[in-house]
Amino acid sequence: MNEKDMQHGIDYDGQDISGWIATQKYDGCRAYWDGENLWSRGGLTINIPDEWRKVLPQGVHLDGEIYDGPGGVYRCGVAIRYGRFTPTMRFMVFDCPSVPGDYLTRLESIALLEGGPLHIVSHKIISDLCMAKDLLAKIIKLDGEGLMLRKPDLKYTPGRTREILKFKEIKLGSRY
Repeated sequence: MNEKDMQHGIDYDGQDISGWIATQKYDGCRAYWDGENLWSRGGLTINIPDEWRKVLPQGVHLDGEIYDGPGGVYRCGVAIRYGRFTPTMRFMVFDCPSVPGDYLTRLESIALLEGGPLHIVSHKIISDLCMAKDLLAKIIKLDGEGLMLRKPDLKYTPGRTREILKFKEIKLGSRY
């Protein structure tokens, strides 16, 4: 398992995003649970704490991010490489590839799994670009990184897709 087996998006470049599903983009380290092991984007098996192993579901694939709050990306890298997890680290799950169907079906199928270090990302349906900008501004104000936008009928297919968009601010203000 590595990044070629995971689904990835592209940068937003003006597409109509009405009706797309927005989730927060976390500044952590990408990880994939294959139902038995947690893998890094680079293909490393991650030595997870027992607490994590108890809550991660056997036989269910989960795609997500190891996250330790704003500025925690380096601590997450240490956790992946050396197994040094902080008590505040979470596995932020944004997809469930082993469940058939569209994106919301997959996301809603795992809602009851949440607990302990396992968090299912919340989502909103975007009505228009103005709503996406407002949501982005709120996330940025809380030191968040940005949004991920997904087409509602998105199927899980490994590789890069135009049906997932990264919607972020740039250093000198918004690009939108």
